[in-house]
Amino acid sequence: MNPSLSRAVASAPTRLLFANPRAVFRGYPVSGISVTYIHTHTRLHSRSHIQTQFCQRNPRISLTSFSTSSTKKSSMASTTDLIESAKRAACRQAVADHFSPTFTYVGIGSGSTVAYVVEAIAELGASVTSKMKFVPTGSGSTALIKNAGMAVLQVPDLLTEVGYDPETTEHQPIDIYFDGADEVDAELNCIKGGGACHFQEKLVSRLSKRFICVADSRKKVDRLLTSWAYVPVEVTPVGAEFVRRELLRIGSKDPKIRTSGPTFIRTITDNHNHIIDAPFPKLLLNSEKDKLDPANGLWTPDALLAKIKSIFGVLEVGIFTGFNGPDVAKLGTEIEGVKPVKAYFGRSDGQVETLG
Repeated sequence: MNPSLSRAVASAPTRLLFANPRAVFRGYPVSGISVTYIHTHTRLHSRSHIQTQFCQRNPRISLTSFSTSSTKKSSMASTTDLIESAKRAACRQAVADHFSPTFTYVGIGSGSTVAYVVEAIAELGASVTSKMKFVPTGSGSTALIKNAGMAVLQVPDLLTEVGYDPETTEHQPIDIYFDGADEVDAELNCIKGGGACHFQEKLVSRLSKRFICVADSRKKVDRLLTSWAYVPVEVTPVGAEFVRRELLRIGSKDPKIRTSGPTFIRTITDNHNHIIDAPFPKLLLNSEKDKLDPANGLWTPDALLAKIKSIFGVLEVGIFTGFNGPDVAKLGTEIEGVKPVKAYFGRSDGQVETLG
């Protein structure tokens, strides 16, 4: 690495930890700036240098020969920047509206957007965050919390720490839970699980007083499965093919066991399970249950969730619907509360739209 760049990295302020949140989310920090961030700049410089030398040695080829590719990449970079700015704006507004220095336990989700939530919380300083413990929903969010210098408390350790007395134990010990979503409909029902963490996300949500959803405006839809094509289903590996066939039987179009990498190895969750991505037609709202007609592919989020969960071998389904945290506090502990109380959607114009 260039010595001057090395000195810059070594002296980088803590806030630059999130200069490239996706890279940090994967756990590759180097003195506050991610490896990807440094290498990107190195590669860009090297590419420009190589192109210039190539043209000098080949007079009939000008630098404009590279312009089309460069323009496309520049446009893609600009779009990515707008999306990331929208995510950051949503997260900062959500933290400003709902985060309190009095919190003891804070849930941190697994979506890439949540990197900006952690960024905003970390900026409050150790005088605030050192009094709290942060509960992750997977290995990615665990790395995020650690990289920000904040205390990680896994769910089993949280439950041990709060103890259990049937008469007095707080059923929702986590003060607030921040996470993203793949889609959010007009009733705040969500599709989650694109990152294969929806079981732990549901667990943390059930233990939380409030779930605050953060996303960019692309994730806001009238009805689920409008843009996002499938329902993620976590299954036991030995039962994966059985579940896939049952999903076909109830109307899913070509459900596939998720694979990753160039060799298409089956994706393994943090719980050592597999994921089936099950496409279904666009869902109704729960308020439209009078139109429910599974034989013709018309499902409400509540009905489809219940049907898929009834399949033998299914651990959890990436539909977050039903009640939210405050509902549980009123109705009783046997109720599942996994729906957000509010969603924040960052827009490309810098504004933040809310729902709930």
